[in-house]
Amino acid sequence: MAREGAMASVTYSFACLTVLASLAARAADGSALPKPEKRFGGMEREVIQQRQLNTSALNTALAFEPYHDLATRTTAAPGVQQLQQSNILFSPLGLASALALLSRVSGSESRIQALEALGLGANSTERSVEATISALTELQHRLAPQEGGGGGGVQRAESEAGAAAGVEPGDAGNRADVDDAPENRMEDQLRLWSDLHINGKSSLDYDSFLSRPQQTGPSAANTSFKTLMKDLEGSDKLELNNFVYFKGRQPFERRHTVPRSFQLNATTSVEVAMMFRDDSSEAMMLYDTNCSATVVRLAQSERLASLLLLPKAELQPLEDCLSDSRMSFWLSNLKPGRAEILFPKFQLRKSYSFEGLLRTAGVSSLFSDSADFSAISSKKTLKLVKALHEVKLEVEESKSEDGERPDIMLDFSVPPRITFNRPFVFIIYDDVTGLVLLIGRMMDPTDV
Repeated sequence: MAREGAMASVTYSFACLTVLASLAARAADGSALPKPEKRFGGMEREVIQQRQLNTSALNTALAFEPYHDLATRTTAAPGVQQLQQSNILFSPLGLASALALLSRVSGSESRIQALEALGLGANSTERSVEATISALTELQHRLAPQEGGGGGGVQRAESEAGAAAGVEPGDAGNRADVDDAPENRMEDQLRLWSDLHINGKSSLDYDSFLSRPQQTGPSAANTSFKTLMKDLEGSDKLELNNFVYFKGRQPFERRHTVPRSFQLNATTSVEVAMMFRDDSSEAMMLYDTNCSATVVRLAQSERLASLLLLPKAELQPLEDCLSDSRMSFWLSNLKPGRAEILFPKFQLRKSYSFEGLLRTAGVSSLFSDSADFSAISSKKTLKLVKALHEVKLEVEESKSEDGERPDIMLDFSVPPRITFNRPFVFIIYDDVTGLVLLIGRMMDPTDV
């Protein structure tokens, strides 16, 4: 106990789940994660992956229910600096990866609750548990780009999930949408990291996470696990950091970005950099009369896309509509159309306590005095005393045109146009599985 100050921190990538699986010896039919058959084609793998993930349950528990909880809070909760009219941003994919990690180091009720939040029932077999964890691992790997710029235009995630699962880089299925022409494809960057350590001794804060070189792979995971086991001899307090970063380049040209007004409320506005896309190419869109909102889908890569939700007036009716079933309705009913689109360029960074963010997901046991971490220690006093979820999103143009300004000022008054110049909701999702990667609302683009 006196040696806690000298204990080194231990970082876990999502890749180390297989190491924990083998040491926990929980699976009746083999404790290591199943290795997907390398001969599968990209589309065959995606079908298998989709079947193994209960996407509807994941989106409900980790995206829409936490969003509703945050959006309706009128006062700041402990560990959650969030007021009713503030910006919101969090990552259901990040939450899922952290819960998968916690399910590996916990037992009894704590493990059951973590798995239920991942869409697995209390009576799930170890085979189905391993299949779901493997599918999450594979999904994270597929959302990462391959060396040399492949992988559907998304950069490599911080944790190289597929390495531990025995997955080789594969081609993400080709998605031919109206706004997915080669000239409109852009590179995004997704990074995700889960860090389990002792007594605040993490070597990695969020800024370090953004700037550090990649340190991934099974060998690093083995070293991290051994360090944690050694540190647990002198401490009974665990902490978790769950970091996510996403840079999304929208199909706008930088030379068309101009200062415009964003209406915060009936009496207050701020000036923001507003990106512009003309109506020369089609976009998928619809107007939902039940939610009183315009829905625009913009492809960000071959498999990632954004749903941009603009309310007709007040934001609350739209927020009340948000659900996995409503999202499915939108995706099934979007139609190609042409319109000028104005959308703010912004950066947004938010931090929440894991416990506060998931208080509706039924994972309270993990944060209680009765938490069970018997998969890594026999100590009855071992507790998760702190868990932080921090996310940053950058939205910018995909094309620079060398920063040149147009010779003639653009006329933004020509209809039809969709102008995101008031509070709106955004969802970034995987177009193959339907899983929400990030979700949030923008109340004030200047409040980053």
